[in-house]
Amino acid sequence: MRRAFTSALLAAALLLPTAAVAQPYPNRPVRIVVPFPPGGGSDSQTRAFGDAMAAQLGQRVIVDNRPGAGGNLGTDVVAKAPADGYTLLTGGPNIINTRYLIRDTPYQWERDLEPLGMMFSSVNVLVVHPSLPVRTVPEFIAYARANPGRLNFASAGAGGSIHLSGEMFMKMTGTQMVHVPYRGDALARADLTNGAVQLMFNTIATSIEPIRAGHWRGIATTGGTRAAALPELPTIAEAGLPDYLVLSWMGLFAPKGVPDPVVARLRQAFDAVFADATNRAAFERLGVDVTPSSAADHLAFMRAQEATWAPILRTIEPQ
Repeated sequence: MRRAFTSALLAAALLLPTAAVAQPYPNRPVRIVVPFPPGGGSDSQTRAFGDAMAAQLGQRVIVDNRPGAGGNLGTDVVAKAPADGYTLLTGGPNIINTRYLIRDTPYQWERDLEPLGMMFSSVNVLVVHPSLPVRTVPEFIAYARANPGRLNFASAGAGGSIHLSGEMFMKMTGTQMVHVPYRGDALARADLTNGAVQLMFNTIATSIEPIRAGHWRGIATTGGTRAAALPELPTIAEAGLPDYLVLSWMGLFAPKGVPDPVVARLRQAFDAVFADATNRAAFERLGVDVTPSSAADHLAFMRAQEATWAPILRTIEPQ
């Protein structure tokens, strides 16, 4: 009798891990880490996406802001998180680029992160403080060349599209400006408004209101065609630098090694979110282009982006 009872206990113990694994995903809230502070474009876009994902997954989606080190702190949190699908990341160019710009970057994106799909893209806007005596790209280039090292351009942190827009501009024009990285674009925008810095290649979504209010002067956008939200502004390319093109983008990531069934469930929810016209309209109101992709296309895009930017990034002294 005792032997039979012991055997039953052992059998039950052996079944426990299987039962735990068999629980449907997700059975508790999912966390999405944003590696930048609240109040910026990355934050607002992630919160809108998180709300839509929660409806598809049937679980709460918690947005967790972890700013610092150009996005490295939050990204590393996800790179080191359990690969169970309960910790995800939204990120952009900084995920690829900070290893070139920040010494001892603790993760390698292709080794430690699983791209799940592209979400959004947008252009940036070259904006200046109204005290700067320029209104066009040629005027700005002439002023920067006449004042080497005297113009400060703000960014949301090293390696993001705001920073890269400035680096590309300097490389193509032979100008010298001082990069001032902030812990997120909200702080950078505040200092541009009060004149602590003279310019910024800011995201279009958060540029429209201060331009309209006269707090900033819009000069040009960084895309290949004029932006629908600011059609009066030329692109930098059409204003005199024909090969200039910089896009901001955001994708969804998981730690490397998430089980295939969990990835499939995430992709199912992801696809449903972007198939919904109401969701797409809500995202577009944030000033972004809705550009969802497959996981494979997301990976290929990131590899191509690294190949494009690495030669420029290697010319910048790392912090």
